[in-house]
Amino acid sequence: MLRHICAALFLSLFAQSAAASNACSLPPDASQQAQAVLSGVNANRQANGLRPLAYNPVLGRAAMTHACDMAMNGLTGHAGSDGSNSQGRVRAVGYRDCTVAENVAWGFPSGAQVASLWMGSAGHRSNMLHPRVTEMGVGVTNGAKGPNWVLVVARSC
Repeated sequence: MLRHICAALFLSLFAQSAAASNACSLPPDASQQAQAVLSGVNANRQANGLRPLAYNPVLGRAAMTHACDMAMNGLTGHAGSDGSNSQGRVRAVGYRDCTVAENVAWGFPSGAQVASLWMGSAGHRSNMLHPRVTEMGVGVTNGAKGPNWVLVVARSC
């Protein structure tokens, strides 16, 4: 439960920071939507005999960074506007990874829908059910095609 409170607090603080800098906009229910993704990931992991992932605010910052980049630059993929990839973004925010993977999506109106979508896609499912990851972060922003979603899963060294 504490990790869920941390997720909501992080998104709230990020929303204030983003609004102050006009960097990107978050849906009004961003914390609840991120929580739905976190819950969906862990429900699917548990249904597949895997341990749940802990929310990590540093990974959340990496996910939000890419979600904002997607929103501000019209991106719809894993490459950042600066050419960065998920591992580079995770390391840029200070996370020392041994394993990292990322799911992105856009246009789906709810966290529950995007978690379900990812489970229906072999590559995304593999990331969510990766047996060696232990933590995750979520980013959600408003985009031209609807919400931008970023899930980062990782294990630190």
